[in-house]
Amino acid sequence: MRDLFLVVAVAISLGFTLRYPFVGVLVWEWFALMAPHQEAFGFVRSLPLNLIVAGSAVLSWFISEERKKIPRNSLTVLFLVFLAWMTFNSFFAFDTTWSWTFWDRTWRIFALGFLIAATATNRVRIDAIIWVAAISLMYYGVKGGIFTVMTGGVYRVYGPDSTIISDNNQLALAVLMAMPLIEYLRSTTTSKFLALFLAACMVSCAIAVLGSYSRGAYVAMAAIAAYFLLHARHRLVYLMVSAVVLYFALHFMPQSFFDRVDTLHSLKTDASFQGRWVAWQVAIKYATDHFPFGAGFYGPQLHAIFNHYFPGQDAHAAHSIYFQVLGEHGFIGLGIYLAIILATFKYCWSIIRKTKRIKDLWQHRLARMIQTSLLAFFVGGAALSMAYYDLFVVLALLLPQIAALLPANAVAGPKWRAEARPGDDFPAAVAPALSRSQYS
Repeated sequence: MRDLFLVVAVAISLGFTLRYPFVGVLVWEWFALMAPHQEAFGFVRSLPLNLIVAGSAVLSWFISEERKKIPRNSLTVLFLVFLAWMTFNSFFAFDTTWSWTFWDRTWRIFALGFLIAATATNRVRIDAIIWVAAISLMYYGVKGGIFTVMTGGVYRVYGPDSTIISDNNQLALAVLMAMPLIEYLRSTTTSKFLALFLAACMVSCAIAVLGSYSRGAYVAMAAIAAYFLLHARHRLVYLMVSAVVLYFALHFMPQSFFDRVDTLHSLKTDASFQGRWVAWQVAIKYATDHFPFGAGFYGPQLHAIFNHYFPGQDAHAAHSIYFQVLGEHGFIGLGIYLAIILATFKYCWSIIRKTKRIKDLWQHRLARMIQTSLLAFFVGGAALSMAYYDLFVVLALLLPQIAALLPANAVAGPKWRAEARPGDDFPAAVAPALSRSQYS
């Protein structure tokens, strides 16, 4: 039944894509983040639905009257340079066949990001992108939260098979990244019922993160909680609500949860952390020995490389977005990656600074929440191998589009005043917004 429903849904969406190419972009994003076909149990799993959706979106965009230009800014340039370097580096990979397989996956992630950058031309479209991202990951957060409550927190929460978020650690970080986006949607909706529903979903997502038993996600959760506290308007209310939720959540969790958290105090003797430490050294040693190149996509975790530096050791993934990029693409690749990270925060800070006098402006709220989401990724990703995660690419390339929609006189000052622009009075007429651009 799920298979049939999904096929019908995709078929209908393809029909709309021919008229509104942006619909195809949203469906592509949905498949990239949620992988709905992995929630089915039959023939759909073997169908190339993602490829069909992506191809239809790109084709309809090319033949439409949409602008055919990727906006040129520091982030799009850096992502293009990063993709070019990863491509060039793959020719010198330790195992080129192995590396090109994963390169083929990565360039598609970047292609989605570039297409979003080219088509996210007004608030309606940007909010639609955020809604798709939030719903895609909120599904697993709510599902995981209910599972944790029903099982007493004894079992770990995992994601869909054959995806980057199938592991409990990756899923926890993805759900954690979605929570600030859900908060943005909650704070901008005019429906009280929807606001309460989204708030309940965030609580369930937080429970799912706890039920993942992911220590990296716990650290990232603490980081964004502190960030929220620093920027909350009603800090006392925030602290009281957080304390109540945390008390009941921790009181509910079994002893195995606290045993897992307690290992954070004994990293020197923890086998999992020691394996990460060895993998980080492999990345450093290979990048140093083969400067300026790296081992190629997921190359450092090959036994031939790993055991060259640490004979007899079990090969491990890098378990860090930073050491992953270093080992796979060398010091130049890491430098470009760090430049992308700095550019994302620069855009966030710029938007927030320019709109700080009117914090109710949607650009201010969204930039703040994207900054929080990226903070979770950069902190939690320090212990996970998901450097090219789809949501990171989408949010990063969305930031310049948000900045482009700021009022022309947006400056940080007491006399700053917002002027109405097309797409600011959301919700607007959705069909026109999906079918045309609002800046050239």
